Amino acid sequence: MKRQDVLPAPLPGATTQAAQQILEFKIDRLQSRRTAVEFFTPQNYEPGYAYPLVVWLHGPGDNERQLRRVMPLTSTRNYVAAAPRAPRHDGSTPGMTFRWDQKQRDIDVAAARVLQTVRVAEKRYNIHPQRIFLAGYLGGGAMALRLALRNPEMFAGAASIGGGFPQGCSPLSRLSDARSLPMLMIHLQNSSRYPETQLCEDLRLVHTAGMKIDLHQYLCGDELTTDMFEDLNRWLMTKVTGG
Repeated sequence: MKRQDVLPAPLPGATTQAAQQILEFKIDRLQSRRTAVEFFTPQNYEPGYAYPLVVWLHGPGDNERQLRRVMPLTSTRNYVAAAPRAPRHDGSTPGMTFRWDQKQRDIDVAAARVLQTVRVAEKRYNIHPQRIFLAGYLGGGAMALRLALRNPEMFAGAASIGGGFPQGCSPLSRLSDARSLPMLMIHLQNSSRYPETQLCEDLRLVHTAGMKIDLHQYLCGDELTTDMFEDLNRWLMTKVTGG
Protein backbone atom coordinates (compact mmCIF):
# COMPACT_ATOMS: atom_id res chain seq x y z
CA MET A 1 0.00 0.00 0.00
CA LYS A 2 1.13 3.51 -0.73
CA ARG A 3 1.25 5.99 2.13
CA GLN A 4 -0.59 9.25 1.49
CA ASP A 5 1.72 12.11 2.36
CA VAL A 6 1.58 15.43 0.51
CA LEU A 7 -0.11 16.66 -2.64
CA PRO A 8 -0.02 17.99 -5.25
CA ALA A 9 2.81 15.63 -6.15
CA PRO A 10 2.57 12.67 -8.53
CA LEU A 11 1.82 9.38 -6.85
CA PRO A 12 4.44 6.67 -7.32
CA GLY A 13 4.12 5.26 -10.82
CA ALA A 14 1.68 7.94 -11.99
CA THR A 15 1.92 8.99 -15.60
CA THR A 16 2.51 12.60 -16.55
CA GLN A 17 -1.05 12.85 -17.84
CA ALA A 18 -2.49 11.41 -14.64
CA ALA A 19 -0.38 13.73 -12.54
CA GLN A 20 -1.61 16.69 -14.59
CA GLN A 21 -5.22 15.63 -14.05
CA ILE A 22 -4.67 15.70 -10.29
CA LEU A 23 -3.77 19.38 -10.56
CA GLU A 24 -6.90 20.40 -12.47
CA PHE A 25 -9.19 20.78 -9.46
CA LYS A 26 -9.71 24.08 -7.66
CA ILE A 27 -9.30 24.96 -3.97
CA ASP A 28 -11.01 27.99 -2.41
CA ARG A 29 -10.75 29.26 1.15
CA LEU A 30 -13.14 31.02 3.46
CA GLN A 31 -11.39 32.39 6.54
CA SER A 32 -12.50 34.46 9.51
CA ARG A 33 -11.11 35.21 12.95
CA ARG A 34 -12.84 32.17 14.41
CA THR A 35 -12.35 29.48 11.81
CA ALA A 36 -11.46 28.54 8.25
CA VAL A 37 -13.03 26.33 5.58
CA GLU A 38 -11.57 24.97 2.35
CA PHE A 39 -13.69 24.10 -0.69
CA PHE A 40 -12.83 21.64 -3.44
CA THR A 41 -14.27 22.23 -6.90
CA PRO A 42 -14.10 19.09 -9.07
CA GLN A 43 -12.64 18.93 -12.56
CA ASN A 44 -14.93 20.25 -15.30
CA TYR A 45 -17.48 21.50 -12.79
CA GLU A 46 -20.95 21.67 -14.41
CA PRO A 47 -23.27 24.25 -12.78
CA GLY A 48 -26.31 22.48 -14.17
CA TYR A 49 -25.55 19.22 -12.36
CA ALA A 50 -26.46 18.74 -8.68
CA TYR A 51 -23.26 17.36 -7.12
CA PRO A 52 -22.88 15.20 -4.04
CA LEU A 53 -21.15 17.09 -1.24
CA VAL A 54 -18.47 15.51 0.96
CA VAL A 55 -17.75 17.36 4.20
CA TRP A 56 -14.31 16.21 5.36
CA LEU A 57 -13.31 16.42 9.05
CA HIS A 58 -9.52 16.38 9.28
CA GLY A 59 -7.47 14.27 11.66
CA PRO A 60 -5.69 15.49 14.83
CA GLY A 61 -2.50 17.45 14.38
CA ASP A 62 -3.78 18.83 11.08
CA ASN A 63 -6.26 21.36 9.74
CA GLU A 64 -8.71 22.04 6.92
CA ARG A 65 -5.91 21.96 4.34
CA GLN A 66 -5.89 18.17 4.63
CA LEU A 67 -8.70 18.34 2.06
CA ARG A 68 -6.07 19.15 -0.59
CA ARG A 69 -4.47 15.75 -0.06
CA VAL A 70 -7.63 13.73 0.49
CA MET A 71 -9.90 14.65 -2.42
CA PRO A 72 -7.46 14.06 -5.31
CA LEU A 73 -7.04 10.52 -3.99
CA THR A 74 -10.80 10.02 -3.60
CA SER A 75 -12.02 11.55 -6.87
CA THR A 76 -11.22 14.67 -8.86
CA ARG A 77 -14.59 14.62 -10.64
CA ASN A 78 -17.39 13.05 -8.61
CA TYR A 79 -17.90 15.45 -5.70
CA VAL A 80 -17.81 18.95 -4.40
CA ALA A 81 -16.06 18.84 -1.03
CA ALA A 82 -15.55 21.13 1.94
CA ALA A 83 -13.45 20.93 5.10
CA PRO A 84 -14.07 23.06 8.20
CA ARG A 85 -11.36 23.57 10.81
CA ALA A 86 -11.77 21.71 14.11
CA PRO A 87 -12.57 24.00 17.04
CA ARG A 88 -9.79 23.05 19.46
CA HIS A 89 -6.06 23.70 19.10
CA ASP A 90 -3.95 20.55 19.20
CA GLY A 91 -1.15 21.40 21.62
CA SER A 92 0.70 18.16 20.95
CA THR A 93 1.69 19.35 17.46
CA PRO A 94 3.35 22.70 16.68
CA GLY A 95 1.80 25.10 14.20
CA MET A 96 -1.78 25.60 13.04
CA THR A 97 -3.11 22.20 14.05
CA PHE A 98 -6.49 21.34 15.55
CA ARG A 99 -8.55 18.42 16.81
CA TRP A 100 -12.18 17.33 17.30
CA ASP A 101 -12.90 16.66 20.99
CA GLN A 102 -15.85 14.52 22.04
CA LYS A 103 -17.09 16.81 24.84
CA GLN A 104 -20.54 18.34 24.65
CA ARG A 105 -19.42 21.91 24.06
CA ASP A 106 -16.97 20.81 21.34
CA ILE A 107 -19.66 18.65 19.73
CA ASP A 108 -22.07 21.59 19.62
CA VAL A 109 -19.41 23.86 18.08
CA ALA A 110 -18.49 21.16 15.56
CA ALA A 111 -22.15 20.70 14.60
CA ALA A 112 -22.55 24.43 14.06
CA ARG A 113 -19.41 24.60 11.90
CA VAL A 114 -20.48 21.68 9.76
CA LEU A 115 -23.96 23.14 9.30
CA GLN A 116 -22.49 26.50 8.30
CA THR A 117 -20.07 24.77 5.93
CA VAL A 118 -22.96 22.98 4.21
CA ARG A 119 -24.91 26.23 3.89
CA VAL A 120 -21.99 28.07 2.32
CA ALA A 121 -21.32 25.17 -0.07
CA GLU A 122 -24.97 25.22 -1.15
CA LYS A 123 -24.66 28.93 -1.96
CA ARG A 124 -21.43 28.47 -3.95
CA TYR A 125 -22.27 25.26 -5.81
CA ASN A 126 -25.16 23.23 -7.13
CA ILE A 127 -25.46 20.63 -4.35
CA HIS A 128 -27.92 17.75 -4.29
CA PRO A 129 -29.71 18.14 -0.93
CA GLN A 130 -30.10 14.38 -0.47
CA ARG A 131 -26.47 13.57 -1.27
CA ILE A 132 -24.55 15.26 1.54
CA PHE A 133 -21.98 13.02 3.23
CA LEU A 134 -19.73 13.37 6.27
CA ALA A 135 -16.31 11.71 6.33
CA GLY A 136 -13.19 12.05 8.43
CA TYR A 137 -9.92 10.65 9.73
CA LEU A 138 -9.25 9.43 13.31
CA GLY A 139 -10.98 11.91 15.65
CA GLY A 140 -12.53 13.57 12.61
CA GLY A 141 -13.97 10.20 11.60
CA ALA A 142 -15.54 9.65 15.01
CA MET A 143 -17.00 13.15 14.86
CA ALA A 144 -18.35 12.49 11.36
CA LEU A 145 -20.26 9.45 12.63
CA ARG A 146 -21.48 11.35 15.69
CA LEU A 147 -22.81 14.37 13.80
CA ALA A 148 -24.52 12.20 11.20
CA LEU A 149 -26.19 10.16 13.96
CA ARG A 150 -27.22 13.43 15.59
CA ASN A 151 -28.83 14.73 12.37
CA PRO A 152 -29.58 11.64 10.27
CA GLU A 153 -32.16 13.44 8.13
CA MET A 154 -29.48 15.84 6.90
CA PHE A 155 -26.88 13.34 5.68
CA ALA A 156 -26.90 10.57 3.09
CA GLY A 157 -24.17 8.72 4.96
CA ALA A 158 -21.06 8.99 7.12
CA ALA A 159 -17.61 7.43 6.82
CA SER A 160 -14.78 7.12 9.32
CA ILE A 161 -11.18 6.21 8.49
CA GLY A 162 -9.44 5.04 11.65
CA GLY A 163 -11.94 6.72 13.97
CA GLY A 164 -13.97 4.75 16.47
CA PHE A 165 -17.68 4.75 17.09
CA PRO A 166 -18.49 7.86 19.18
CA GLN A 167 -18.54 7.38 22.95
CA GLY A 168 -20.35 9.49 25.55
CA CYS A 169 -22.78 12.40 25.17
CA SER A 170 -25.60 10.13 23.93
CA PRO A 171 -24.59 9.41 20.32
CA LEU A 172 -27.70 7.21 19.87
CA SER A 173 -30.26 9.70 21.18
CA ARG A 174 -32.03 9.55 17.79
CA LEU A 175 -31.69 5.82 17.32
CA SER A 176 -35.00 5.19 15.55
CA ASP A 177 -34.09 7.72 12.83
CA ALA A 178 -30.42 6.73 12.73
CA ARG A 179 -31.08 3.06 11.98
CA SER A 180 -31.39 3.81 8.27
CA LEU A 181 -28.21 5.94 8.13
CA PRO A 182 -25.53 4.37 5.88
CA MET A 183 -22.17 4.20 7.67
CA LEU A 184 -18.69 3.07 6.67
CA MET A 185 -15.82 2.31 9.03
CA ILE A 186 -12.33 1.75 7.65
CA HIS A 187 -10.46 0.12 10.52
CA LEU A 188 -6.66 0.17 10.80
CA GLN A 189 -5.83 -3.15 12.45
CA ASN A 190 -2.53 -2.05 14.02
CA SER A 191 -3.89 1.28 15.22
CA SER A 192 -2.56 2.61 18.51
CA ARG A 193 -5.63 4.86 18.83
CA TYR A 194 -8.48 2.46 18.04
CA PRO A 195 -7.58 -1.16 18.82
CA GLU A 196 -9.44 -4.14 17.43
CA THR A 197 -10.84 -5.04 20.85
CA GLN A 198 -12.67 -1.70 20.97
CA LEU A 199 -13.88 -2.20 17.41
CA CYS A 200 -15.46 -5.52 18.40
CA GLU A 201 -17.25 -3.89 21.33
CA ASP A 202 -18.51 -1.11 19.08
CA LEU A 203 -19.77 -3.56 16.47
CA ARG A 204 -21.73 -5.44 19.14
CA LEU A 205 -23.33 -2.14 20.18
CA VAL A 206 -24.17 -1.25 16.58
CA HIS A 207 -25.80 -4.61 15.88
CA THR A 208 -27.65 -4.64 19.23
CA ALA A 209 -29.04 -1.20 18.36
CA GLY A 210 -30.34 -2.55 15.05
CA MET A 211 -28.03 -0.42 12.89
CA LYS A 212 -25.94 -1.49 9.94
CA ILE A 213 -22.37 -0.50 9.20
CA ASP A 214 -20.00 -1.42 6.37
CA LEU A 215 -16.58 -2.43 7.67
CA HIS A 216 -13.31 -2.49 5.73
CA GLN A 217 -10.07 -3.46 7.48
CA TYR A 218 -6.48 -2.64 6.59
CA LEU A 219 -3.37 -4.29 8.00
CA CYS A 220 -1.57 -1.07 8.90
CA GLY A 221 -1.14 1.47 11.68
CA ASP A 222 -2.58 4.97 11.94
CA GLU A 223 -1.82 5.99 8.39
CA LEU A 224 -3.66 6.81 5.22
CA THR A 225 -3.21 4.90 1.98
CA THR A 226 -4.44 5.43 -1.56
CA ASP A 227 -6.42 2.17 -1.37
CA MET A 228 -8.51 3.55 1.48
CA PHE A 229 -9.63 6.50 -0.58
CA GLU A 230 -10.46 4.25 -3.52
CA ASP A 231 -12.66 2.26 -1.12
CA LEU A 232 -14.23 5.48 0.15
CA ASN A 233 -15.01 6.60 -3.40
CA ARG A 234 -16.60 3.26 -4.28
CA TRP A 235 -18.73 3.32 -1.12
CA LEU A 236 -19.86 6.89 -1.72
CA MET A 237 -20.76 6.16 -5.32
CA THR A 238 -22.90 3.17 -4.36
CA LYS A 239 -24.91 5.51 -2.12
CA VAL A 240 -25.09 8.23 -4.79
CA THR A 241 -26.27 5.83 -7.52
CA GLY A 242 -28.44 3.68 -5.26
CA GLY A 243 -26.34 0.61 -6.03
